[in-house]
Amino acid sequence: MNQVVTMPFDEERRVSLEDNYAITQHYYSEAHLFQTYQHREWLEKMVAPEVHYWMPVTEERYARDKRPGPKPGEMAIYDDDYDALALRISRLETGQVWMEDPRPRLGYMVNNVEAFYSDGDVFDVRSNVGVQRNRRQYDETRHLFFRKDQLIRKGAGFQLIRRHLWGSERVVNDKNLYFFV
Repeated sequence: MNQVVTMPFDEERRVSLEDNYAITQHYYSEAHLFQTYQHREWLEKMVAPEVHYWMPVTEERYARDKRPGPKPGEMAIYDDDYDALALRISRLETGQVWMEDPRPRLGYMVNNVEAFYSDGDVFDVRSNVGVQRNRRQYDETRHLFFRKDQLIRKGAGFQLIRRHLWGSERVVNDKNLYFFV
């Protein structure tokens, strides 16, 4: 089964223009923090303590193959809670990650943001994110990710409580995925 980010389309639950603008701006701010290596600030301000950050290992299947797709707890590239994200950030902060010295230049493009009211101050959001990473003279990679998030309104902003990611590539043609999406 080819994995696709699905979320019921419900025009009745679509957020107001004001909330859509606020959520989109939240994502732009998040991308800026990633691009400028402010991971700790992202974690402390934009991530809820109960977060689940998940990117499954997927397989391409024929349409007639009706086996269910991956579920949290099964094989995954990322299957992180708040403490695991904090540990990944602490490792980056040591300066000992060989792929991060010299630091690669990262570019993020966030688009196709669609947000829906869920429950109270919780929002279901799907978006696409392109990431380009350049390192040294010839090391360049591009990735496209499909995200399905759940955000909760906290004060004037939002915090991430769930992020499910799917990559567009059948096989990841990169040395690692040691960046945040």
